[in-house]
Amino acid sequence: MAMSDEQRARLLRAQLAALVRDLTGATVEAGSIGANAAVADDGTAYVLSQVADAATLAGSIAWALRQDASSLVLFTDDLGGDVARMAGYFDLPIEVRSVQGAGSVPVEPAPLPEVAPALHDPELESQLRDAGLEVVVEDGIVRGEVQGLEVARLVVWPEESGGDGLLHLEAGVGRFDRDATAAMHQGEPPTTTLARSVSTVRAERVPGRAAHPLSRLARERWLRRSLVEDPSLVGASSLEPIETTVRRDSVRDVTPAAAAGTAADGGPLVVVCSTGADLSFVPVAADTRAWRDPAARLVLAVPARDRLPTLDRLAGLLRPPATVVTVPAPWLDEDGAEGGRS
Repeated sequence: MAMSDEQRARLLRAQLAALVRDLTGATVEAGSIGANAAVADDGTAYVLSQVADAATLAGSIAWALRQDASSLVLFTDDLGGDVARMAGYFDLPIEVRSVQGAGSVPVEPAPLPEVAPALHDPELESQLRDAGLEVVVEDGIVRGEVQGLEVARLVVWPEESGGDGLLHLEAGVGRFDRDATAAMHQGEPPTTTLARSVSTVRAERVPGRAAHPLSRLARERWLRRSLVEDPSLVGASSLEPIETTVRRDSVRDVTPAAAAGTAADGGPLVVVCSTGADLSFVPVAADTRAWRDPAARLVLAVPARDRLPTLDRLAGLLRPPATVVTVPAPWLDEDGAEGGRS
């Protein structure tokens, strides 16, 4: 019989109490924060999470701050190497420990990821630009985007699947749309298929069209695009899109969108965009700065309604601190509404 959510939560709380006792000898009574167990004792916050990711780290730090804790121990059943690396960017002693049986062991920070090499085809990339698309290279993939939403990418057709091993331009919003488009319009010139996809998305990717799904996807990337077009909004003289250290597997994935460039004073700048009051983008932003240029000034850009006090506290804990900047949401109409048209 499957455990209920409450049974699972009780088990997690008991496990955390046992882990704290094994580590410190203290007897504690743990509580729950979301899907995790947590307790504060003698100035230290302890959190047990089955998943180790940026969201868990940010949430654990935020909870520790609310407890006025001076240190944090994050227990996890996960590998935790990336999170251990991200924890090191904060001006708060944080230890990530891997659960091993009834006890735990420290997790060593994983190295920063390698940059994935991209395959380029100048002719195909020119077709993307001729269609009015922004060409963005991330995670080793060349994409064509409309206001931050992918509508095409360059894809190798593998020989083992009957392909020619060469790059091809495929149009569509995400893999399933690309596959469906190819099946429905087999034999059609890629530029014709691309023009249709671009026209469909561009008609919906405008202010005030929140009722349409194409307007709601990848808003953090839409926000980034608006800053690339007007870098002065974040005190920059120039910006270009860059990838983050967190891979984005689908157009539906909500992941931070980053850009790098030059600040108005001539110094290096990394800007990371997020929407929806997502605190997890703070450690991802710090990780991306360390990956791109540790000496760069870091700016966290969010729409005004997504700027939470906790976001500013987390940004201030980074070494060196990040600056939080509120910027206009490009999907809002002139009246500041999302659904001005349907």
